[in-house]
Amino acid sequence: MENSNSAPAPVRAFMLLCGMMATQIVIALIKSRVFEAMGKEQKTAAEIASECSLNENVLSRTLRYAAQLDLVTKTGNSYSLTDIGRCFLKDTRGSFSTSAPFLTAPPWRDSWQNFSYSLQTGKPAFDQVWGTSFFEFLETNEEYGKPFNQMGTERSTMMAPTAVEAYDFSAFNTICDVGGGQGMLLKVILENNPQAKGILFDLQNTVKNHVLGSLDNRFEVISGSFFENVPNADCIILKAIIHDWSDENSEKILSNCRRALNPGGKLLLIEFVVEEPYNPMLLFADLHMQVMIGGAERTELEFRDLLQSAGFALNRIIPTKSGMVIIEAV
Repeated sequence: MENSNSAPAPVRAFMLLCGMMATQIVIALIKSRVFEAMGKEQKTAAEIASECSLNENVLSRTLRYAAQLDLVTKTGNSYSLTDIGRCFLKDTRGSFSTSAPFLTAPPWRDSWQNFSYSLQTGKPAFDQVWGTSFFEFLETNEEYGKPFNQMGTERSTMMAPTAVEAYDFSAFNTICDVGGGQGMLLKVILENNPQAKGILFDLQNTVKNHVLGSLDNRFEVISGSFFENVPNADCIILKAIIHDWSDENSEKILSNCRRALNPGGKLLLIEFVVEEPYNPMLLFADLHMQVMIGGAERTELEFRDLLQSAGFALNRIIPTKSGMVIIEAV
């Protein structure tokens, strides 16, 4: 069979329809440790099946199809991972091995199955399916909330050093990370700026597992909702927060930050910016935010207008090596 990217249009159309099944195959290969068993070596289906306690016949047929998805290549009787397949190894930088299972877990899966509701109404499909908002659901369902918060910490662990490298925090005495999760970004900033004290602000079930313990008395943990108020600080950071929300809700958050910002202070939004040539992953994230929370990924102009509506002026945009940017507003 031809590679799916060069196949005739009807075949490619059919492969699109099979996308959900392809995802299930990837998840099964992650859960059954097939990717890890293959690692960087060539192995036969019999060797992999024995190591992972799988049915050899079904595994052989699965790997045959996985080759069409460009996850593996076959040489003789042996299989090896492609660059795409290696993206699901745990020790690969930016690995999807942790985040992939979320896409097939009921809250994510069932919400996307109701995508047409978002398309028709402009509202989050999640609320329609589950009868509550996404973050309220995570607060009361720890089996999803805990791993979701841990995944956020893992992403912050990778991103935080790039933010510190790109931006000078030395002018601030107090730095508040609003919606800061378990505090990994704030921890790295404070470790590199001994003059500053930090405030971690998020929901109670999130901040109770914070990682700031090694910073002695240089931090304060406050629980609450950024829709109601935000702690005062010289620098207020919102990392991957605004993309979660509609323009109306984002303006409420930003307005509360405006009231809480000390004179001469700076607001920092750490986000992705939609720009051409388009990144397909970012365009998917844009629709994912819509389905799950009613949010959106935004262009520079959209960020500029949103900030202006809350009394801020976009001062500059600073790129980081993570691909995210730091949007500085005054």
